[in-house]
Amino acid sequence: MGLFDIFKRDKESYLHLFSDDLVTPAQIRANLDEVCKRNTHVVATIDDRPRTFRSIFLESGRDNDFVIIDVLMPKDGNRIIEESEKVRIDYTLEGVMYYFETKFIEMVSGRFPSIKIAFPSIIKKIQKRGSFRVSPSMDNPITVELRDLIREDISDISEGGLSFYTSLTEKEIPVGGVFEKVTFKLSTMDRDITTKAVIRQLFKGSGIGVKNRCGIEFVDMGMKDRDAIAHYVIVRQREMILRMRGEE
Repeated sequence: MGLFDIFKRDKESYLHLFSDDLVTPAQIRANLDEVCKRNTHVVATIDDRPRTFRSIFLESGRDNDFVIIDVLMPKDGNRIIEESEKVRIDYTLEGVMYYFETKFIEMVSGRFPSIKIAFPSIIKKIQKRGSFRVSPSMDNPITVELRDLIREDISDISEGGLSFYTSLTEKEIPVGGVFEKVTFKLSTMDRDITTKAVIRQLFKGSGIGVKNRCGIEFVDMGMKDRDAIAHYVIVRQREMILRMRGEE
């Protein structure tokens, strides 16, 4: 099944293709305890609006009755969530994407402002680790910096690797060769990701002026960077779903 066919599906049907849900209180609690311990990043969707907001997990209630997240960014999301009927929370843990639906309870003022939301009754797994690639949007292209300050446009990216368009040939970038340091920056981040990578594929362009496409696999990338890529994939998936449904 191609990418276009997947995103023609109803959004919920698409998500359930990869379902391996957390349904018991013990499963849900263990998952949320871990993401709170790591201060995992969150993508919050309010009342199915196409716009999303960012936050961080902070705390889960001892009696499985609430979850605390940081205030939303951009800041106007904090006003919108107070008037909401439902909230969807997307996040990643160990490179696996999850989401749950919840409701706003109250704004919390203490050591610092935060948001209390209802403890979920079910957490849904969106996809298996590293199984899905997305292409950057035309409005927010991504370039990767290779050796000798060569910069190329990224074709697609997943937690496991990326591909890019290039005029370099197999002589210059042989399959099995290693880039000791590749650097790129995602539109959802305020810092660069730098990693070692091995060349896995090189597809020759057909026709005059058509570039080759090189696929690389990340090597020894830290979990923080993998989760940052997974967060980007979540955001792009939602953008693509909404575009296919004509809601953007």
